[in-house]
Amino acid sequence: MTNSWHQKNLEASELGALINRWSLAIWRGRTRIVIISIISAIIALNGVWLRPSKYQAELMLAVEEGESSGWQNLLAQFGLDVGGLNPGGIFEGESLVKLFKTRYMVERTLLEPMVVQGDSVLMVNYLYPYTKWGKRGQHTEMKWTADRPNFTPLQDSLLLEVAQYVTKEVLDVYKPDKKLSLVYVNTIHENKYFAQAFTEAIVANTTSFFLESITAKARVNLEVLQNQRDSASVALKAAIQRNANAQDNAVNSIFQRAQVDKYASFVDLEIANALFIEITKNLTLAEIGLRKQTPLIQVVEHPAFPLKKTGLLWWEWMLAGAGFGAVFGVYRAITQSEKV
Repeated sequence: MTNSWHQKNLEASELGALINRWSLAIWRGRTRIVIISIISAIIALNGVWLRPSKYQAELMLAVEEGESSGWQNLLAQFGLDVGGLNPGGIFEGESLVKLFKTRYMVERTLLEPMVVQGDSVLMVNYLYPYTKWGKRGQHTEMKWTADRPNFTPLQDSLLLEVAQYVTKEVLDVYKPDKKLSLVYVNTIHENKYFAQAFTEAIVANTTSFFLESITAKARVNLEVLQNQRDSASVALKAAIQRNANAQDNAVNSIFQRAQVDKYASFVDLEIANALFIEITKNLTLAEIGLRKQTPLIQVVEHPAFPLKKTGLLWWEWMLAGAGFGAVFGVYRAITQSEKV
């Protein structure tokens, strides 16, 4: 036990001696450390000036969750299925976040126009020079049009390259709190006009895709019911005409056959009228269901100028550079003192 106590005291004394040597080395090299820190701060500041500022265009969405409600149960009682607000939950939670960054959505948005210095240009044509292929000066003559079916294989490949650049470095979509139905869509780029235009366009495309896909079943049901009501209306008018003719023929007729035609036409009229009423009721319920599904994604806040700049401020870069320089100066002072 005595040996252990002596060993601990020896280690403590060696550590104290090492700290003293380092402190003395830092004190002797304090001037050099200060100079290195100042130079590092100036270099960091110059780097900020040479590096273009990036702007953040943020759009906030409120997403309505698709849960069963009273009106859906009412429709089910009549045998009418409109799919619910969000059938299958495809647009709930993280699914919606991932939908924004799919290849289909990004490429569809890149093929839309934007205004740059008064000229209209497709977003992909503007953004291609920022990709790794564009920076290498390869295929700089390549231009895209909105006619996607006629793209060459090279155009498709380079469009995918631009889309991957967008998903990795430009577009950011996230849901900060799983309990809240809020989704934030951010576009970060050197051109603030592009950032705003791309954010607005990809949100509009995603909403349009939702309306085309999620409400497809309800719209098909609505169209079928509309066609059925048109046919039932024609049949009802024909039944009314037949019943009127039968009644005219039965007036002052001594033949029972005329009475049979009269009652048969009346039965057909009652059936046609009941069918028309039932289809009209189902059509009204289908219209209500379709309206309930439509406002699933609502824009709460649009990106407006002036846009927020991203990254550190100039003085924060200077502090970071000075801190790095100080650490490097201390390291150099200590290593030189150990060599002596």
